[in-house]
Amino acid sequence: MGTYVFAWNPKLWNWPELRRERRRIAARGHVDIEWACGRTRAIEAGSRAFFVRLGVRPKGLIASGYTLSEPWSDAHWIAEKAAQGTTTHYLKLRLEVLSELPLIALDELARPPFGRFRWAVRQSGMRMPSSIADALEPWWEERVAAASG
Repeated sequence: MGTYVFAWNPKLWNWPELRRERRRIAARGHVDIEWACGRTRAIEAGSRAFFVRLGVRPKGLIASGYTLSEPWSDAHWIAEKAAQGTTTHYLKLRLEVLSELPLIALDELARPPFGRFRWAVRQSGMRMPSSIADALEPWWEERVAAASG
């Protein structure tokens, strides 16, 4: 299975449920959400997922979990685009870690080997090369442990 990056840009959407979803993770270890994945259709259920905060500082990795479904098509999440008949793809995700602030900053991701991947993705659902995903996992787990300890 692959590893995918999903984007959250507070300039475009303020994620009003973020604090409630963080509390759910604290209480039961995960929260299930739906998220747009743009034109990406080839994501398998069970794939690894990371969230990157973009658009406003601080930027960087804020969440991780797994996909629970394959993508489906529905009306676009931006009301103006939906009114024009534009669709996008969505999928269900299970987040196990969710932070308001990055646990790994975008600047830190510029160093090797992570700098080979374009973290400031244009749309959610971008596949991460397996070599970068393999290197990221232990670093991410270290940061998650430091943030919770």
